Amino acid sequence: MNTFKNIDIKKLFDIGYIFEKVPDTSGAYKYLIFLFGLMILLAVLAWFGYGRLKKKLPLWEKMETRVFNIFFYIGITGLLLIFFRWQAIPFLGSRFFMILLALVFIIWGLYIIYFRLRVLPSKIADFEREKNFKKYLPRPAQTGPRRPASPSLGGQAGLPQRKKG
Repeated sequence: MNTFKNIDIKKLFDIGYIFEKVPDTSGAYKYLIFLFGLMILLAVLAWFGYGRLKKKLPLWEKMETRVFNIFFYIGITGLLLIFFRWQAIPFLGSRFFMILLALVFIIWGLYIIYFRLRVLPSKIADFEREKNFKKYLPRPAQTGPRRPASPSLGGQAGLPQRKKG
């Protein structure tokens, strides 16, 4: 817990600190492994959780895909960036990419919240309205299944056969 007491917010605005080629491989970043692992777990839970809603209303599939994508891809990318830092790979392990990933997560998350609160309710209302409208339309006439022509009988199906002889 002593690691969190040493965090200096002023360093986040220092260009030399952010773009350091090979940052120190010890520190609080190791706790991010659990955060990014949790994101991947949340992606799997979202996949199964929205599956039930999707059966009731197919429009939830778009929401499921968006939530799964944000958690899965941010989690995988974060674990990859932590691996680069652990291996001390120049530039790829820099703090800049971790900050960039956090900004992408925030912007992407705000877009998903906007989609959930603004776009999806109107699409659900349109879907329900269309479903209700189609309920009162006449259905096409049901015809029985046609029998396929049987080659052994030597004729078209459903027509009387002439007797030979």
